[in-house]
Amino acid sequence: MLSSLFAKRRTACPYCYQDLDVNQVAFRCSGMGAPGRPACEPAPDPKRRQLFNDTEPVLPAIRKGAVPQQGAAGSPAESADLLGRESVTCGDCGGQSGVRLCPACHSLLPRSLANDSPLFGLVGAPNSGKTVLLSRLHKELTSSVARRFDASIVAPGGESGFAGELARYEEEMSKGRGELPQKTGKTGAKKKPPAVYEWKYRRGRTTSATIFSFYDSAGEDVSRQEETMKQQYLGQSSGIILLLDPFSFPENIARAEQRGANPEADSDLPESVLNGITYVLQTAHSIKRSKRIRVPLAVVISKIDAFLDQVPQHHPLRKPGGTDGVFDEAESQDNHEHIKSMVERWGGDGLLRKLEHEYANYRLFGVSALGAEPDYRARTVNARGVLPHRVPDPLLWLMATRGFIPSNGK
Repeated sequence: MLSSLFAKRRTACPYCYQDLDVNQVAFRCSGMGAPGRPACEPAPDPKRRQLFNDTEPVLPAIRKGAVPQQGAAGSPAESADLLGRESVTCGDCGGQSGVRLCPACHSLLPRSLANDSPLFGLVGAPNSGKTVLLSRLHKELTSSVARRFDASIVAPGGESGFAGELARYEEEMSKGRGELPQKTGKTGAKKKPPAVYEWKYRRGRTTSATIFSFYDSAGEDVSRQEETMKQQYLGQSSGIILLLDPFSFPENIARAEQRGANPEADSDLPESVLNGITYVLQTAHSIKRSKRIRVPLAVVISKIDAFLDQVPQHHPLRKPGGTDGVFDEAESQDNHEHIKSMVERWGGDGLLRKLEHEYANYRLFGVSALGAEPDYRARTVNARGVLPHRVPDPLLWLMATRGFIPSNGK
């Protein structure tokens, strides 16, 4: 079953989202030269400097042919990477290396990365709380979700990079001064590394593993069509989580003003972000006008704690997420239908029609990364602390649609 679902010849790099064949990757020198030959020395990698502004000295990528001559500026002349599957020999020092790299961005590739590894994009409108949600999701993935599914879920880069930033944000919210992360800045065409995770768990006598990554873009990057087209990760994503601010719906403006959660003056309606994503996916996958997009889309209403007065007392949406190692499809469907009715009352009927007409597989969710309303003006958490509610649900649904975790609905 899994092999039929994941039968792909290529994937995308979980860091730069360029096309990638894991059987033809680049390699970084191991630093262990052959006897009698000088070892390679660390230096900034030109590709990482150009793409990510990363100037940390690292051992060089292994290139084809002889040692290149120095260019006019004193940097190594351009030459093609030596590609392979498991290992290659460094032409400079003669050492053998199995340190795999993405040929496009020279990021280290996790050992579990395969051509079936999913890539997920998290996008949303301004003020929808993307970074806050990702910070809490990072915490839950490596703790409660890992325990629930008896899995090992780690960020291969450890506490470095974006995953490390998320860990620090969560620590500040939960145990520090309770300050919320600053708003994500626009990236435009400039790339930044996403948070990458490796999920492993036992399936019978074998260990199943997959790599997935999240990219956090500013709402302004996806609410305008010309900006959305620069977000390459959207077209490469195996599934997308679209995060919407409930206060941005027309019928919730008065409630937002009462709480000091006013959307920015130039904020777009939720439909604008959906329109941008839809255009990119239709273009990337060459969707015909008569067809719907098949990429799974999790549409997430954030800050649901501010609207629980509109949810019946015993509705499953009020309850914490499950604790067993199965995705509850029936419960998820119940929550979907109730969120759908709420969005319609909020004046989001146009959004719902767009979803129905353009997407073959979408699901509505209500989550809260904080669990209690913060001081919106001061940007600090509630005095009760951080009490997250159903944060992993959208990701677990995406994983269940791929057959990677069991679901009681299949």
